[in-house]
Amino acid sequence: MFNILETREKLPKEFVEQGNEPRILLKGTGYGIRVILRDDAAEDELLEEARSSVDELARIAGDTGLVIDCKKRRLTPDFLSSLLCDFVWAGGFRVLSWASDDTETLELFRNTGFTVGEPISGRPDGDRFETGSLILTQSLRSGQMVEHDGDVMLLGHMNEGAEIRASGNIFVHGRLKGVVHAGTRGGEHGVWAERFEATQVRIGGKICSSLGRESAWWGKAVLIALENGQLVARELKLDSAS
Repeated sequence: MFNILETREKLPKEFVEQGNEPRILLKGTGYGIRVILRDDAAEDELLEEARSSVDELARIAGDTGLVIDCKKRRLTPDFLSSLLCDFVWAGGFRVLSWASDDTETLELFRNTGFTVGEPISGRPDGDRFETGSLILTQSLRSGQMVEHDGDVMLLGHMNEGAEIRASGNIFVHGRLKGVVHAGTRGGEHGVWAERFEATQVRIGGKICSSLGRESAWWGKAVLIALENGQLVARELKLDSAS
């Protein structure tokens, strides 16, 4: 368990966008996980990242279905074959449908016998589907991004160059060195880290990039939250259970 220390400190107000976009984005949805392939990445780089992500995505997805969204990328039959063999079949994923903004790619999907379009979430029209909490049971490496509509709990380390975006709170039970964005839909949410080593935190529409080794909470357990429009940091004291 942990206790919140009485002392707290407001974070600086310097706000700036930064960070490299990954080639593959995982986004939690009402029907499962949406795997978004960046359409401006080279095919060999995209396939390399897909191959290296198979085991981790399999642990995250489990029996959950996937939607593979190719955006504006125009897929060739050879690239689709490699994606199937090295990613979909290698991970044993259940693909609910394939999506694309490119008409020729959609035609390729249909001719191959794939289901296209958006899966039905099973909720009545007009009801907002809440996916709840997403629990990740492995560390995130550089270049990986996870986006989820709800809270995200990472049971592992978040390495520099990784990113998590969540409409709710973000909990990192490990070392936090990547970029986190909590409260993407607004509201007063927070970021909890067991060992804080990040240089940027974003909550709602506010970004603080003035964090560093000289800060009082570097390497410590910290809660950073948006309260009354201000980013506030609290150092947490972790007590071992007796």
